Formats: sequence, C-alpha cells, structure tokens
Amino acid sequence: MNLNYLEEMDDLGWTVEDHLRGCNRDIVELYERFLELLKACGPFEMSVSKTAISFKGTRRGFAGAKPKKAWLDGYLDLQRQVIDPRIRRASPYTKSLFVHQFRISALDQLDGEFAKWVREAYEVGAGRHLKEMPRDRTTR
Repeated sequence: MNLNYLEEMDDLGWTVEDHLRGCNRDIVELYERFLELLKACGPFEMSVSKTAISFKGTRRGFAGAKPKKAWLDGYLDLQRQVIDPRIRRASPYTKSLFVHQFRISALDQLDGEFAKWVREAYEVGAGRHLKEMPRDRTTR
C-alpha cells in the first residue's frame, strides 16, 4: 500500500480516530475532504496530538485540523493575509508568514478557493517562503 503521507502519533498514542470520536458524520466528511485536498498536493507527514492533527512538509509544518462536534477548525500557514468569512483570524507568524485560523461547517466551503490556499500552504511546508517574499500581503 503506497500512502501519500506518514502518520506519527504523539501524546501516548493519540489518533485521528480519537479526534473524530463523537463527531457526527458531517464533520467526519469535512475532515476527510480536507485530507483529500492535502493529499492532492503531494507527500507530507501527519502528527497527531491531543490538541490537533498537524501536517508537515519537507521543511516545516503548514496546516492543521481540529475536528469539533459542529465544525472543522484548523489552520493554514500562508505567505499573505487572506480575508474571507471562513478565516476567523489571520496573524503574522514570522516576517514572511501569516497563520490563518479557519472554521468550516459545510462541504461546499472546501471549494476551489480553499483548495488554492491549501496548495499555497503546502508550498510553505516545502520552504517556498524562504525563497521569495510576496508583493501583496493582503488579499480578499
């Protein structure tokens, strides 16, 4: 079986299933769709702790997920600030990165625009932010 990612367990064996336990099927589907968007970008490592499921590229972490009872929370590290209703907060993380806290409550919110952000975050995980600085750091 050729997997697109490697899952690591932290916090004494905490698993994705532990995060999804008690979530309704809609939230499980949101998490699975988010994972599909990540897998479409290429290989990554997944690290599971009690607080989040984190995704790491070849250079650094770039995304995370926190399944909740009524929605999927998470974050994406991007080189620019995105302003969108799905983004609850975008904060400078370093001189060249913004961490975006998102909340998704319906599958249609994981659309093409969201997939574009995931691809951008994946590039950050590969170290793209170390090679170039963005010109326009705020987009809608």
